[in-house]
Amino acid sequence: MSDEPAQDWSVDDSHADKNRFKKYGKSHAREVASCFANLATVVGLLKAGAALGSFRLNFFRRESGDIWRIGQTKVPSARETRLYILVLVFPKAIHVLTIGDKDTQQADLAKCKQIESAINSGR
Repeated sequence: MSDEPAQDWSVDDSHADKNRFKKYGKSHAREVASCFANLATVVGLLKAGAALGSFRLNFFRRESGDIWRIGQTKVPSARETRLYILVLVFPKAIHVLTIGDKDTQQADLAKCKQIESAINSGR
């Protein structure tokens, strides 16, 4: 057994479009807050040792490749807001990519795939 400490999960927002988050957050603050609270739940499960995909959460699902979607919960009369993340098991990293709703889903996923490709080519 190795004496090296286990690598912990990290969350990186360096690839996120900060202006988009700011603009979306102004008009949908409750949904954004809910998505990030749900992200914290996912991070907590991973840090506790749960394997990616082994836990079932109604707001968390795989979209494409290593891209996952986190939806908002417990927000009455909310838009169907989605926080897109890239989850890399090695290294244990979660990259926050973008946020949107059902209307922007196709464009959001296309952008996420571009970012995923750029991140993977840099590893």
